[in-house]
Amino acid sequence: MRPTCVCVQTFNIGVLTPSQTPQKPLKSRRFNPDAMTAASPLIDLPPDLLEDLDDETVAGVCSDDAATAAATMLAVAESVPPFSSQVQERSRWLAYARQLIAGHSLDTPGLDVQLLALIAQTALAARETTPALTASDQALAAAVDMGDVALEAAIRARRLPHLAMLGLPQAEQDAARNDAIVQSFGSDLPHSLLAEINLGRVAWCGTQGQLDELRKSLAGLARLQLPADDRLTFIAYATQCALAQLSLRSRQRVQAVRAMIEAARLADEMQAYAELANLQAGLAAFAVRIGDFDAALAHADSSLLAASRATNTSAQPDPWLGLPLDVSIEDECGGVIRVLAEGAVAALDRGDRLAFLVLVTALVAFYIQADRAPEALDALREAIEAAETSGDDRGADMLRGVTERLLRYMGMLS
Repeated sequence: MRPTCVCVQTFNIGVLTPSQTPQKPLKSRRFNPDAMTAASPLIDLPPDLLEDLDDETVAGVCSDDAATAAATMLAVAESVPPFSSQVQERSRWLAYARQLIAGHSLDTPGLDVQLLALIAQTALAARETTPALTASDQALAAAVDMGDVALEAAIRARRLPHLAMLGLPQAEQDAARNDAIVQSFGSDLPHSLLAEINLGRVAWCGTQGQLDELRKSLAGLARLQLPADDRLTFIAYATQCALAQLSLRSRQRVQAVRAMIEAARLADEMQAYAELANLQAGLAAFAVRIGDFDAALAHADSSLLAASRATNTSAQPDPWLGLPLDVSIEDECGGVIRVLAEGAVAALDRGDRLAFLVLVTALVAFYIQADRAPEALDALREAIEAAETSGDDRGADMLRGVTERLLRYMGMLS
């Protein structure tokens, strides 16, 4: 089923519905029929891994030189964007590269560290945060020992958003070190690495509430010349999420919705269902806020459908969206309601007023979806009291408005 749009007052919220039949994620590389007959003299590579590669890359991964083959495999893995939907493909390439490196006892420290760094990034995409950060620590120490500044910067940039979202002290160290690297070596760094550094900084600035610096980092991303491949799709996705966060915190709600719709479109295109589930939950919150409960229900339904197709087994909030929200491992309303309630409490505890309001209004959508509207009213009453206690009169007034519109939707007010 293709996406549809539900009109919500003065703007449209796209209700993106995942395809009814599983498909391979879209590729930017051309199909290469000659690759189907290629074979590696060192390792058995399944034909489906080769079919989207160009001739030069196929020759590299099928080289009779183990170091060349392993290096090319790592380059292919790195070219796969770190969406949740791409974890399996990345992992397969990394497994074959690891097999080559270990099986042929290659004395190539650089490949070993690059492999470990990509394992860490792939684990982050899978939301396996603890093993990912352990691997990144090991890779970072090795990169620093080798004096490989570019690899060091890449490792720091890839983990920075997640460290920042978790509030870990290493985040500030990574941000400062990458700033120093750009200042010293910026003109010599490839644009692909500068893009990763900027993405890391975008997430860091969002968690710190540094909106002006966030804008500067987004502007820096826009100036880079990057190839039009799947990695660019990921950069565009993360950028749109960051724009949504920036717009929301700047009280530009229409722009925030538009950015979230575009991020959701990109996630849908790449069949990144974990990311899509969270964006749809966020869009449900916006629909509740303006009183379009039919649209809110449609988004809640799309969120649940996307979550049911997500393959990750661990939860970790999207660092670019900047909300303590991950419903991707919950495919029933009860689980989503629990996650949203816990996230709202966490947001309130850390003083994040906007995140609290988004999660509460999303909670209302899923209560209604579960046919538990009276509990939605109870949640709103408690949220109003919490907002008043914390001195957020504006937020309390907004929630009172939501309550009134919900009562009208339920037929309890004329």
